[in-house]
Amino acid sequence: MPLSPRLQTSILMLAFLLSLSGLVYLLLDPARSVSHWQPAPGHVESSRILVSSPPEHPDQIHWEPYVQYLYTVNGELYHGDQLYAVAAGLPGDHSSAEDITRRFPAGKAVVVYYNPQQPTRAVLIRAGDSSIGSGQFILAALSTLFGWALFDRLLQRWRLGRSHRVVSHG
Repeated sequence: MPLSPRLQTSILMLAFLLSLSGLVYLLLDPARSVSHWQPAPGHVESSRILVSSPPEHPDQIHWEPYVQYLYTVNGELYHGDQLYAVAAGLPGDHSSAEDITRRFPAGKAVVVYYNPQQPTRAVLIRAGDSSIGSGQFILAALSTLFGWALFDRLLQRWRLGRSHRVVSHG
């Protein structure tokens, strides 16, 4: 039995949503894996705000905190600049960047969390940024809503097609 074009579209939309959800999960997975990283003593070398804007949109200003730190693992000194487990490049506003640079001023003693298998990989904030957590929640909620709506649409079409078959045969 061939599928109707609308049913095919709905199935493709559902498949796209599932693949997109999988991609989002893979992109945000580092935040979960960092929970097993080990603490190490460290200190902040420098802390400043980087300001940038894309060449094609010079009116869109992006503020990013940039904190460089040193930490020691098994007597060996390492250098790092990653704040969160999720890669840099998250959109930022001026007040958020200022909050981070105030939280980690130059010279401050800090706890750095490093990957026990790769001590060169480290972050200052293991739990992740609250805006990242909010983003995960919003993406999960939207994915759930869209998935439910698509599933409901498929189910309605299936029931409608089934009732038409019963009526035409009966």
